[in-house]
Amino acid sequence: MHRQSHSVPSLLVSEPKTVAVKISSALKAKPSGPLVAASTSVLFAVFTLLVTHHLSRLTPELEQAIFAFGAWIPWAHGTGPNGNIGSYAGKETLAALVWAISWAGFHLAWRRLDFDLRIWLWVFVIALGTLTLGFLHPIADPLVLTLAGWLGIIQ
Repeated sequence: MHRQSHSVPSLLVSEPKTVAVKISSALKAKPSGPLVAASTSVLFAVFTLLVTHHLSRLTPELEQAIFAFGAWIPWAHGTGPNGNIGSYAGKETLAALVWAISWAGFHLAWRRLDFDLRIWLWVFVIALGTLTLGFLHPIADPLVLTLAGWLGIIQ
């Protein structure tokens, strides 16, 4: 009887230290710029959503201007449980535009760069946490109202 021998990938049978070196070298083969570009564009989109959310609350004119960007979305107009998402359609449209444009721009600029991902992870998490806090009205409203008063948006 003939036994077939199957070779196990060397990554699976190597010593743990060797596996870590192989994984590390495989990760280093590609620059981290595209990853940082993609995640940075997410932060820009969330920031856009945050700003448009607070702007739409300041005056009816700003709410209508933001709504105009998303008026093309079905159910942006209407009544009842299946309609009238209002200015949220514009907020999401603007955030999606900022996300796509910034991702393309950052990707083209950073596609060959290599960033330290350990540092970037901390920057990303802190930035996302800060942006998330910006959606909490008791935290954000004093700052938003002060800035709006200084800029003359509200009296």
